[in-house]
Amino acid sequence: MDLIYERNLQPLKLAVLKGTRQDLAVIALASRLGISRQRMRNILIHRCDMMFLENLGPRLEAADAAAAGDAVAEALSLPHLTTATGLLSVEAAAEFCRCAKSGVLLSDIIIDILEVIA
Repeated sequence: MDLIYERNLQPLKLAVLKGTRQDLAVIALASRLGISRQRMRNILIHRCDMMFLENLGPRLEAADAAAAGDAVAEALSLPHLTTATGLLSVEAAAEFCRCAKSGVLLSDIIIDILEVIA
C-alpha cells in the first residue's frame, strides 16, 4: 500500500512554489538573501511543509509589514525567516540581531544565516 506520508512530496512542493504568488514570494526572499531562486526553492522544499508553501505569499507580506519598523530585522529578513517561513528559530534570530547591533557586518551575518537555514 502506498500511503501519502511515505511518498516523496518534493515534486508537489515544487509545483506549489511555481504558482504565481508563491514564485514572486520566492524571488523576493531569494533577492533579500542574495541567493538564486533555485537555491531558495531548494531550502523551502526541504525545510517547509505544504501548508507553509501554499500560504507563502501572504506570510511574506505580513513579514514585510512586521519588518518595516526595525532596520536590522528588515536588513536581515528576520521576520521573513522566523514567522513567515519557520526556517529560523526566534532565539537564533535574536542572536543574529544582537550580533548586528554589536557591529558585525550584515553581509557576514547573512552568510551565517544561510548556513543555519540550508
